[in-house]
Amino acid sequence: MRPITISVGELARALPRTPLAVLPTPLVPAPRLAVALGTGPLLVKRDDLTGFAFGGNKARLLEFLVAAATADGADTLLTGGAAGSKFCAAAAAAARRAGLACELVIAGRPVPPGPALALARSWGAAVRWTGTPDRDSVDAALPAVARELAAAGHRPYPIPRGGATGLGAVGYALAAAELRAQLDRDAVTVLVPTGSGGTLAGLVAGNVLLGRPWTLLGGSASRPPQAAARQVLTLARDCLRLLGADREPGPADVTVVDARGPGHGLPSPDGLAAAEFAIRTEGLMLDPVYTAKALALAPAGQPVVFWHTGGVLDAVAAAQEAAS
Repeated sequence: MRPITISVGELARALPRTPLAVLPTPLVPAPRLAVALGTGPLLVKRDDLTGFAFGGNKARLLEFLVAAATADGADTLLTGGAAGSKFCAAAAAAARRAGLACELVIAGRPVPPGPALALARSWGAAVRWTGTPDRDSVDAALPAVARELAAAGHRPYPIPRGGATGLGAVGYALAAAELRAQLDRDAVTVLVPTGSGGTLAGLVAGNVLLGRPWTLLGGSASRPPQAAARQVLTLARDCLRLLGADREPGPADVTVVDARGPGHGLPSPDGLAAAEFAIRTEGLMLDPVYTAKALALAPAGQPVVFWHTGGVLDAVAAAQEAAS
C-alpha cells in the first residue's frame, strides 16, 4: 500500500514568506559524470541556480527567515559565520531587499575579504569579528550583540549560523515537494552536502510528509557525522512542528557520513577529484571544500540525485588560484 502523503505546500501556506529564489530550479541529467563516478543514473538538482545573491540553497531558507523578521517588526538581521560564509553574504543581500540593516559576526580576526565577505559589505552589512577562529565563537557572540543592538534602540532578529532553524528548513520541505514533481521515479538516493544542517533537515521533513519515497544521504563537511545527524533530526522535528504536521522523523530517515577530509574549509583529494570530474564531464562548477566533498560520496551503481547547493564564488576563486 502506498504511504499516505501530506501536501507540504498547504501546510506552509500559513507562514509568511518573502520571495527571493527563482523556482523551481532545474533537475538535469549528468550521464558523463555518472560514468566518471561509477554511479547509476545521476541527476543534479541545480540549487546553485536559485538566482539570488550567489546564495544557492540559502535563498530558500532566507525566504522564511526574512519574512519572520519583518513580521516581528525587526529592523536588523543579525547572523554570523566564517569569513567565507555564503549565508552571511546572502543574508546581507536579503536584508537590503527587505529594507533592513544587517550585522554580521565573523569568526576570527580581520582578514582581507574574500568574495563572500566583500559582497556582504557591498550590500551594506556591518562586520564585527570574534577574535578567535573557532566558529562556535559566533554562537557565543550573537546573543551579546543582540543585547547591544537592542540597548541602542534597534530591533535585531538573530539567525543562527547558516540559517539553521526549523523555520528556515521549511524552505527545503517545500523543495522536497518540488523535487517529487520533477522525478519520474522514487527509488533514488538524494545526496546532500551538509554543514549547519538546515537544508538536509528540511528535506528530511519533506520526505517524511511525502511518504518517505527516497533515501537521504548527507555528506557532512563541517562537523562529526553523528553530531550532524542529531542536528539535522532536531531541526527536522522543529520544522514539522511549525508546519503543524503530526509526523516524527527518526534516525532511519537520514544517514550522514563524514565528508570533512582534512578539515572544515580544506579541500580533500576525493573532493578535488570529484570537482575535476564535474567540470570536465558536465561543465558543472563545484566548490572544492563543500559541494565537491559531498559529490565524492555518491554511492556506486545506484540512481542518485545530487543536490547542488551552490558555492559558485568559492569555485571561481579556486579556479583562479589554480590558474595563477
